[in-house]
Amino acid sequence: MNNIVSVPFIRPLMAVAGFAIWLAVWQWFTTAGPLAGISGIPTMSAAVGEAYHLIGNGSFWQSVGETFVMALSGLGIALVVGIALGLLTAVWEPANEALDPVIQFLRPIPAVVILPLLLLILGPTRQLGIFLAAYGAIWPILVQVQVGIRDVDPVAIDTARAMTLPWRRVQTAVVLPSAAPYILTGVRIGATAALLLSIGAGLLGGSPGLGRRILIAQEAAQSDLAFGLILWSGLIGITFAFKVNVIERAILHGRRPLEEAA
Repeated sequence: MNNIVSVPFIRPLMAVAGFAIWLAVWQWFTTAGPLAGISGIPTMSAAVGEAYHLIGNGSFWQSVGETFVMALSGLGIALVVGIALGLLTAVWEPANEALDPVIQFLRPIPAVVILPLLLLILGPTRQLGIFLAAYGAIWPILVQVQVGIRDVDPVAIDTARAMTLPWRRVQTAVVLPSAAPYILTGVRIGATAALLLSIGAGLLGGSPGLGRRILIAQEAAQSDLAFGLILWSGLIGITFAFKVNVIERAILHGRRPLEEAA
């Protein structure tokens, strides 16, 4: 019984142990190892100390809030556009033939490639971060919506049509719920991309948020602060991904009793 109870705690403990080992290796490399004394690479203790001092810094948390605003706004736009386009191109062949070449052309283009053009149009603003976050998040959502809808059991669709349900009702009551696991996977991937690009927009384009603070620290040769901010970016990314994963599991588990009852 004790072994069964302890199993859920193995993975978190292993993750914490791995993180602690990584910090210890970092400290050794920068104090006694081959990276000791190299300028621009702080010790682990110095970077963690800067990260700890940032907890009481109000402007730091304002930057975190700016980053989340850009990431969530971009993700919201990507959800609306990605689900709409995915649904349209998956169920209506003429729309797929017309839009698929454009989608296949734009999807492989990295967000960094269009950054200079966006800087000319939008400048180093919040809108730049929102656009990049939406651009990076829309593709996994759109593709997963297409795959999920095309994988819906045709028998279920035929049954709904036999019941003379209108087309819109078939899509909302049969198609979208059946494709929900695919769509949520796309949302999870897109959410991570949105957060990464909202930070990257500040680091490469000067948009407000954590990325801009890292850029300023780097330009001021404050490597301890820059690495402390990078640590915070990683912790925030892990927390954000965990929250999205929890929401995904809650939605999918909520659907299972309904499926079993049916």
